Amino acid sequence: MKVVILAAGKSSRFYPFTNLKHKSLLSLLGKTLLEHTLDSIKETGIKEVVIVIGKDQLIKDLIGDGRKFGLTITYVIQPEPLGMGDALLRVKEHIEDYFFLLHAHHIDFSDFKKLLESKRKNEQESVLLAKEEVLLEKFGVLKMDGDRVEAIVEKPLKGQEPSKFRVVGIYLLHKAFFETLDTIPLTHYNLEEAISQFAKKATVRIAVTDKQTVTLKYPWDVFHISRYLLEKNQTHISKDVLISKNVVITGDVTIEEGAKIMEGACIKGPCYIGKNAFIGNNAVVRNGSIIEENAVVGAKMELKNSVLLAGTKVHSGFIGDSIIGKNCRIAANFTTGNVRLDRNSVKVKIGDKDIDTDIRSLGVIVGDDVKVGISVSTMPGIMIGNNAIIGPSTTIMEHVEYDTTVYNEFKLIRKKNK
Repeated sequence: MKVVILAAGKSSRFYPFTNLKHKSLLSLLGKTLLEHTLDSIKETGIKEVVIVIGKDQLIKDLIGDGRKFGLTITYVIQPEPLGMGDALLRVKEHIEDYFFLLHAHHIDFSDFKKLLESKRKNEQESVLLAKEEVLLEKFGVLKMDGDRVEAIVEKPLKGQEPSKFRVVGIYLLHKAFFETLDTIPLTHYNLEEAISQFAKKATVRIAVTDKQTVTLKYPWDVFHISRYLLEKNQTHISKDVLISKNVVITGDVTIEEGAKIMEGACIKGPCYIGKNAFIGNNAVVRNGSIIEENAVVGAKMELKNSVLLAGTKVHSGFIGDSIIGKNCRIAANFTTGNVRLDRNSVKVKIGDKDIDTDIRSLGVIVGDDVKVGISVSTMPGIMIGNNAIIGPSTTIMEHVEYDTTVYNEFKLIRKKNK
């Protein structure tokens, strides 16, 4: 049996981290999400993996032939990001019978492999992982007869949902599916259309789970993945760390080698502190925070349920429910607003649409190489693009584009960086 991983999309909804080439290359707990997924596949005993990648082949250069994961990896190139169906068709010659199909961020694959296999009555049947959902208009929703799939309805209007179950994105398919997929016109949702057509002539069942599952459409979905990783993480404190006097560490906390925790700091798990990270005097790191390699949390900074990516340095202030990209420099008294005054869920403007995140606590999402002056504050759900510069004493009320300088001088000034 093989696992096919799709890792060639544009990740256009993952702003401001679109420079990653693929969103599965985001690093949490010292590894990219794709590496976590490969570890999960290895746990199941499957040895052969096919990864569909883009033409830049960055993933191939990073992952290699799979030997370091105990796997054999074959790469297939999708020259242009023409959707999941097109990507899957390119692996047809590598499939002999039935196979698993999943997105590159499915670090939870090992939780569901046996469940999908148990629902298959014979080797000709296919199985889709499904989960009950409330906000179904964001997903592909299953039309069913008992446990058999009749169709997938993509993003149905509210009140027109065919069921209360959505597709999770882990599939157990038979090679016969390629015959149907080959006949479907190339569109963004041609994989879902192919499954709907295939279900008319073959048996496609569902496997329903009530376990936590992960998704990664938007950058705030990183919080779901970080919580999952922290729950699964084997916590430990390396011998090669400096923990100063009067440091309080409670709960499940991992501290990697070379990290330094200064006097008076308080670490409340679950938390992860990466290699050579630095936690300053009287800093507080709590409630699911992840601090990646070489990141710095300055004195008197409170970090709550937030992610600092590699090489970022923050001074004093409060960062709550936020994601800060790589190699950022954030000066003292930085404060993120993370809850609306009316306590409703935070909405984020993507393009010309207001997306309801269904999250009541969401701070700022900052790209890579951003520089922030002293006494800056941000409103809930703000996104700041790569290489932006935020001047001192500025309150950010709306998104900041990449390569843009924003500062207050009696009025808000915006200009493109040279």
